[in-house]
Amino acid sequence: MSGLPKYPGERITANGNQLVAYHTEARVTDGGVYYPITPSTEGGELYQQSFAEGKLNVFGRSTRAIEAEGEHAAQGGAIAYSVCGRRVTNFTSGQGLPYASEQYYHAPGKASTMIVQVGARALTKHALNVHCGHDDINGVLDTGWIIVFGKDAQQAADQSLILRRVAEKSLTPGMNVQDGFLTTHLERTFYRHESAFIREFLGAPDDIIECPTEAQRVLFGPTRRRVPKMYDLANPVLLGPVQNQEHYMQGVVARRNNFIEPILQYLVESHEEFGRLTGRHYGLLSEYKTEDAETVLIALGSAAENCEAAGDYLRETRGAR
Repeated sequence: MSGLPKYPGERITANGNQLVAYHTEARVTDGGVYYPITPSTEGGELYQQSFAEGKLNVFGRSTRAIEAEGEHAAQGGAIAYSVCGRRVTNFTSGQGLPYASEQYYHAPGKASTMIVQVGARALTKHALNVHCGHDDINGVLDTGWIIVFGKDAQQAADQSLILRRVAEKSLTPGMNVQDGFLTTHLERTFYRHESAFIREFLGAPDDIIECPTEAQRVLFGPTRRRVPKMYDLANPVLLGPVQNQEHYMQGVVARRNNFIEPILQYLVESHEEFGRLTGRHYGLLSEYKTEDAETVLIALGSAAENCEAAGDYLRETRGAR
C-alpha cells in the first residue's frame, strides 16, 4: 500500500464541464466572469450553481459568479479581476474567442494569471456548427497565452491546476482546452482532486512566495504575492501606457525573454510534481506505446483517445507498431 500516491483523487461520475467547472474551478478560484456560449455554457452554469449554493473554495473563501453581457465584456472583466490579485476563471467557446480577441492580447503584458476554460468549437463559416473544432483556438494562438489541451476530462481537470500553477509562477495567463461535446459533455468515471491536494499543490492566491526570476525580483523585490496585485492603490504601477516603436519594441522583447522563456521549464517541473503526488503523469507531450513504434500518430484533444484505440487494434490484429 505504501506505493500508492498521496492524492489519488476521489472517484466521481461527471462530464468534462462538470469536472472542470464545478469540481475544480469553483473550488480553487475567487471568482468567475463569463458569458454563456455552447458548448461551454454548462461550465458557467455550474460555477454559478456552486456560488448559489453558498459553497466556499478550499481556502475557506466565498466566490463571485458574474455573467457579463457578452464574451468581450466577460474577458475584460476577468482580466481586471485577476490583476487585482484574485484567482479568476472564464468559460468560453467558438465565436467567444475571436469576439474577445483584443482582450487576450493585452492580458500577458499586465501580468494577468487568469485561466480561460475553453470547450473547443468550430467557427461559423457557410453554416453554424456548435460541435468540436479547433478554429477558435487557432484564432488566438499568437496572443501570448499558455495553451494546453486535454485528451479527456481527467486531463483537462488535472491540467487546469497544473496550468494555473505555471501561470501564477510565470505571470502569464493560460487557456485550458477540452474538445467541445466530445469531452465537455462525455460522462464517465473520473477523479476529483482532494481539497488537501489543491492546497498543497496550488497554494492560496495571497501566499507570499519567492520571485523565481531576476526580472520578477526587479519588479517586486525578493518576494511577492502568489497572485500579484498589479492594481494596488498602496503600491501603484504603470500598466497599459502608450509607447512609440523604440520603447514598445523593447517591452515585447523583454517580456519574451524574461517571462515567456521560463514557461517550458515551469511546465516540466509542475507536471513532475503533479505526477508524484497523484500518480497521473502527463508532460509536455503525453505518449502512448511510443517506445517501439515505427509509426507515430500526433493529435490534439480527444482524437488522441481514438489514436490509442487504433494503435491497440493494429498491434493486435496486424502486428503493426
